[in-house]
Amino acid sequence: MYQEAWQKMLDANHILIVSHVHPDGDTLGSALALYEVLKNAGKKVTHYNNSAELPYVYDFLPGFNKIKQELPKSFDIVVSCDCSTLDRLKIPEGDYTIINIDHHITNHYFGAMNLVVDHFTSAGMVVYELLKANHVPITKACAICLYTAIADDTGFFQYGDIDELTFTIVGQLVKCGANPKAIASKVKRREPLSKIRLYGYMLNHFSLHENGTVATIIFDRAILDATGAKRHDTKNIVNMLRSIVHVTSAIMILEEKSGGYKVSLRSKDLNVAKIALEYKGGGHKTAAGFEVGLCDPLILRDQIVEKIKRISAL
Repeated sequence: MYQEAWQKMLDANHILIVSHVHPDGDTLGSALALYEVLKNAGKKVTHYNNSAELPYVYDFLPGFNKIKQELPKSFDIVVSCDCSTLDRLKIPEGDYTIINIDHHITNHYFGAMNLVVDHFTSAGMVVYELLKANHVPITKACAICLYTAIADDTGFFQYGDIDELTFTIVGQLVKCGANPKAIASKVKRREPLSKIRLYGYMLNHFSLHENGTVATIIFDRAILDATGAKRHDTKNIVNMLRSIVHVTSAIMILEEKSGGYKVSLRSKDLNVAKIALEYKGGGHKTAAGFEVGLCDPLILRDQIVEKIKRISAL
């Protein structure tokens, strides 16, 4: 299937690569790696992202300044990177073929071709295997993008089903020019003051439930405004609550500008993806999420805690 997917890209007139809305390092790194190699192959290609603002910590990635936030007039192939559901592409229906590249166990297999490997730690690993299977040379720029994708989605090699293959691939990417120290410094050591203030608020206002095994935090728009934090500043902030010694699961509920809520679920071992699926979300066993419309966030929090309690009892 890797060969067939690559050939479809080479045969296309205009390839639209899409990274998911509110992007992270995996979706951007995977998409930018493909953008790099397809441009080098002489293809007409556009990288599209629907988000109003892109996280600046990834601005060092080659091709970052080429990401478009406006769709081209026409394209015949869409390559989706790291999207488990079609709605995360934020593109209209049209006469095009979708190649779905992903690693989420909750993927909806919405593509005409689905390169979904749910035991891989990242979409970056799927892209690497795609290029390797087609003997595509990995440039330094491509290596930087793919290393960032894999490192970011594993919490810099702390989470996910990390195995020998993961390190074999990142070792090859280092040989091709990726600099682990430089990439870690760019992604992990450029936190804005607003995010540090948000951490401070969280550490003073989080709640514990179920004998201290579940930690929760709710951020409303007033808190973001008071700290100056952006939506992307909340990315993975809930991981700090998960790290508390007796906590098995953590929940972050974030009020959106639209009035709805984004919910991030984390656990040490419980399958929180099951809960996300109940709300039409998705993710991984220990890291998942979903979005809901207008509701009472306290009632929503208590509902999720009850679901975690139910799963824990199984």
